[in-house]
Amino acid sequence: MSAAANRGTIRESQRNRAMSTHIDATVINGVLHPDEPVQLPDRSRVRLTIEPIETWSAETARAALTRIQARLQERPIHGGGVRYTRDELHERR
Repeated sequence: MSAAANRGTIRESQRNRAMSTHIDATVINGVLHPDEPVQLPDRSRVRLTIEPIETWSAETARAALTRIQARLQERPIHGGGVRYTRDELHERR
């Protein structure tokens, strides 16, 4: 890669890094409404990563654990494979 092309790549990555930001938004009728103003021109194309924001409390955590335990009771995870002895696992030749 030439030095000029390399400088262009570096500038491009610096510009992409400088423009990256995280904001919270609310969905109303299927449309995202940012919680704070976004300093971009109209019709700017952006990449979104959607992560639901949940409020976790002790009750929510307990309920989640209860659901996981119930699921494991319904569909247990079995090792089911061959159980080797220590000597078999560490056989010497």
